[in-house]
Amino acid sequence: VVDVDVTDLMNLISLERERFAAAHGVKLTITSFIIQCLAKSLEQFPLLNGSLDGDTIVLKKAVNVGVAVNLNKEGVVVPVIHNCQDRGLVSIAKALADLSSRARASKLDASEAKGGSVTLTNFGMTEVAILGIGTIQKRVVVREDDSLAIRKMMYVTLTFDHRVLDGIYGGEFLTALKNRLESVTMS
Repeated sequence: VVDVDVTDLMNLISLERERFAAAHGVKLTITSFIIQCLAKSLEQFPLLNGSLDGDTIVLKKAVNVGVAVNLNKEGVVVPVIHNCQDRGLVSIAKALADLSSRARASKLDASEAKGGSVTLTNFGMTEVAILGIGTIQKRVVVREDDSLAIRKMMYVTLTFDHRVLDGIYGGEFLTALKNRLESVTMS
């Protein structure tokens, strides 16, 4: 578990929300940034972008992120955004909006919920890793200069299979993801 300061990211989203929606026709959300940072971090830590086939670790070239969509009384479905490593923020945001809205309208093809290499907030069966994103909450934080500040913070939790990687590798991945989330820009 890492504690991520998303204050600057939330401020960026607030500043860019209207412009982004007008320019691209979709909402700018923290989930899109998380997927973008996740894809970059998985390229740096490829063991987490894999699956187990019996006793064989299968490393995947494509970063295919499954995103849990709550369907309320019908449960949860996990549509997959394929090839996130090759997508920019706009492409990720559009794919996320499209898949989420079609999932809620029960208009997803079954194939659109297959092939994920890592899942956000859902417990999968074959993925090596599952990333849980906590609620963003304001907290008092001690800064590097020992000053106190109210910051928007969220917990990011990584669950992973020890048959594929160890805690050091998982911890280094979380640190890399945290660093990306805390320094994200609109580029």
